[in-house]
Amino acid sequence: MTTSPAPTPAPSDLAPSDPARPPASAPAVTPDHDVPPGALRSLLPVLGAHRATVLRTCLAALVDQAALVALVALAAYTVGTAVTEHRPPAPGTVAVLIGLVLLRALATWREMDLSHDLAYRVLAELRVRVFDGLARSAPARIAGRRSGDLAATALGDVEALEFFYAHAIAQLIASGFVFAAAAAVLAALGPWLLLAVLPAALLLAWSPLAEARGRAE
Repeated sequence: MTTSPAPTPAPSDLAPSDPARPPASAPAVTPDHDVPPGALRSLLPVLGAHRATVLRTCLAALVDQAALVALVALAAYTVGTAVTEHRPPAPGTVAVLIGLVLLRALATWREMDLSHDLAYRVLAELRVRVFDGLARSAPARIAGRRSGDLAATALGDVEALEFFYAHAIAQLIASGFVFAAAAAVLAALGPWLLLAVLPAALLLAWSPLAEARGRAE
């Protein structure tokens, strides 16, 4: 009685499995660099629980930028007067310049301290929300992917928001107030001064809108 030899396994069956290779059911994930409409507005509601810190950060940023504008304007006036009238600046003017330098240094430090405290508090809250969302979704809605990989990707995205919360919100609000105050001063001194600055301001406001429209097209 003869027995048939056992079938020889194919080379692909003998190859060791790669544990780093994702399962066949995992869909390919392609990065999407397009920012959906309203994405920035969706980042603002989380600040509702931190209104006091947001207000203090905006005030510090306002003092910082106002001191910078006053310092540049007074320094330009002092240098221009010294050149045209051939006389040194008054001791009071020098004292004011030194005071503005110290004020801006203090305001800059305070604004950075408050803004990063705000950002880290918000990021901690967002991390908790991410973990809660993954806990509710797993394992039914993770599409065969590892929950650890999803958590790492999501937390990386959360960390990327640090720049927005620490370096954008208070600075933009303070810039708007400083520009409005400077425009009012220029209009009081002479409307032609405001007309000289307004085109540059409109161009700065229009450029990010044009860039966003170009990405959308």
